[in-house]
Amino acid sequence: MGTVPFLLNQLRPLDQGGAALTQAAASIALSQGQPQTIVDVLHGRAFRFYAEGIRQYLAIRTGSTERADHYLAKLRAFVGKTDSNELIAAPGVRARLYRAARGYLHNQSRPLDPPSKDDLDRLPWRALPSAHMSISPLNKLRFELETVESELLELRHARELSVDELAFVYDTSTRDMERRVAAATAHARALLQDHGLKDDDRFERVIIEAFALEPAPRMKNDEREGVEPLASGTIVGGRYAIETRVGLGAFGDVYRAKDTEVPGHVVALKLLHHAAHSKSAKQSALRELRLIASVFHPSIVQFKDHGWFEERLWFVMPWYDGETLESRLQREPLSRAEALKIFQPLARALAAMHAAGVRHQDVKPENIFLARIPGFGEDEVTPVLLDLGVAASEAEMVVAGTPTYFAPEVAAQFASVEEKPKVTNKADVFALALSLRNALEPETQEDVAAGAVDTFIERRSKATPVAPTRRALRFLKPSFDRWLSYDATVRPTADDLVDELSILSLPEERRSRVKTVLQWTIPMALALLGASGAAVTVFYQQAETQREVAEQAQLTASGLARDLADTREIAEQLEVRYEQSRLTRTELAKRLARTDGKVAALRTELKDEERRLMRTREKLAQNRQEKATVEQLLSETERDLSSTERRLASTKQTLAETAQMLTAEQDEARRLERKLERAGERLLDLQGEIAGLETRLDAEASKTEQLQDAVARAVAARSRAELELEFALEELEALKRRAATPHAPEPDSAPGEGETTPDS
Repeated sequence: MGTVPFLLNQLRPLDQGGAALTQAAASIALSQGQPQTIVDVLHGRAFRFYAEGIRQYLAIRTGSTERADHYLAKLRAFVGKTDSNELIAAPGVRARLYRAARGYLHNQSRPLDPPSKDDLDRLPWRALPSAHMSISPLNKLRFELETVESELLELRHARELSVDELAFVYDTSTRDMERRVAAATAHARALLQDHGLKDDDRFERVIIEAFALEPAPRMKNDEREGVEPLASGTIVGGRYAIETRVGLGAFGDVYRAKDTEVPGHVVALKLLHHAAHSKSAKQSALRELRLIASVFHPSIVQFKDHGWFEERLWFVMPWYDGETLESRLQREPLSRAEALKIFQPLARALAAMHAAGVRHQDVKPENIFLARIPGFGEDEVTPVLLDLGVAASEAEMVVAGTPTYFAPEVAAQFASVEEKPKVTNKADVFALALSLRNALEPETQEDVAAGAVDTFIERRSKATPVAPTRRALRFLKPSFDRWLSYDATVRPTADDLVDELSILSLPEERRSRVKTVLQWTIPMALALLGASGAAVTVFYQQAETQREVAEQAQLTASGLARDLADTREIAEQLEVRYEQSRLTRTELAKRLARTDGKVAALRTELKDEERRLMRTREKLAQNRQEKATVEQLLSETERDLSSTERRLASTKQTLAETAQMLTAEQDEARRLERKLERAGERLLDLQGEIAGLETRLDAEASKTEQLQDAVARAVAARSRAELELEFALEELEALKRRAATPHAPEPDSAPGEGETTPDS
């Protein structure tokens, strides 16, 4: 769990399960400038985040780590096939993963039998914490509870599922789940009270540790789910040939690649996971690159080239031969001398970052690379801070890091504490000091028991790690108490930490001072002893002379008196020499003290000069880098200027052509205006003509009406005439018929009046 980065961007706490992961995913999406990708972010990281806890749950429920790995592979496939929106739907990712895992155990044609005590005994239980006097309380919970109660307690406390999540996992109501959890908890409390465990805090810790296994070893070739590595030989940026993937990250993967344009040159190439299709997405993807470029220090990774591959940002960094500090600590702890050589440059690097307004936010042994640079000696390493993927500028309200290296104020952003302290650069100082403690005493490094990240973060928000406990390191306790202080204002700045780290060599410096004093005092003591021996020899010689003189004095009284006077003079001289010897020793001690003081002052001045020289070198390197950057920018600007001039010339030509076209258009417009005027005059004439025509038309219409009336009368007359003609024709026909029909006259009669004869 320690390798999964967390992020928070002052978001509202979420109610659904796995709130910390959801907040982290939201901030990752926002930091990439694509809020809509939160679903995909969660989908891509959910399994990795909860995998260790689920693995331990499956191992305890089946009694076998091999079976656990088998079901874990099935669960990975389930996540890959599940729709993102379905996966994150309420009650959350964690509940859905555990429901699927539990389904593998209970929804089979042949349900698994509960593991036996022997199976459970063989599991790799987490090492017994020093806080417990006996393993009995843990075994009570592991082996003496009913399987149903044991599983409920494990899911509720060690895997941190809420009651609502448990209700979803067991497919029951919240009220029923509350009752079942309460009953299981009461039974567990009764078992633990027999061992004197009554307080709530201790009860919670024992519950978690009772269901905690040793985490699975992290394999270097583990594949990120859903992220396929580039094939060997793939050319990126037209010049970098991919060899192999060497690092897996939350935002991108790192590859070893050959620079095809420089024979024998190998580089580290980082390729981000997500494509950036829009301009804003591309600017967001360049965030890490801008942060790296804003700081220059030999112990901070630098970039050399960048570009886009299938819409994904890549950038090139130097390839370092060596290993991470995490790998180094797996062999043995660092000595204090090694730690000083490694952590002082890192503190200077952090100071340079902070001076540039950048927080690293993920300082840990895994992100500290011990580079072996050719020509610097086989045993010499250059520490380099890697991975600025979650770094932030002072203007960004983003909190990031790895839970086990959280400062208390960082943990408080994720915890349930009411007060959320401001996160400053002192959080980096805390993480670096904690990395130093773990490097000196790897056995004190904390882990997340049973994968209970939320519980770990809650504790870190209220308490800090302890100082080194080994006897040889106890003199460092006051310093570590400051460096790992709960109150961030008590901690030193990264710049001050550079000087304070010199305490690591304090015992050697003391021994060196003692050795120096002895180098001065032993020869002087020998000289003083020699002088004293010479004085004693002279004394004995004079005593022998006195004896000879005494013998002679017996012969002559005058000689005795003279020799007595000589003896007194010699005695006075010896006394003077003795006093001078005492004064010489005192003066020597004073001189030695003054010399020590001068040496200490000179050492201080030398350290100051070394720091000033280092800063001057760093500024010189930075100025050179800035000069190179400025020259590069100047070259790019000159190219842009040349391109702009060409575009300007083309634009001027286009403008001239446009002006000519505009003049022609204006002439055409004037011709059209004249035509329009003539057309207007013609229109007026036409309007007059139309008015005359309308008058004539009205007259013609009147005539037409008269003609129509006349025609109508004529038609009517014609109709009458036709009728009359028809009548006349009919009469004529009738007459013809009568005429054509012969009539015989009666003999006695004559034609009467009105009758006609055929002749008539």
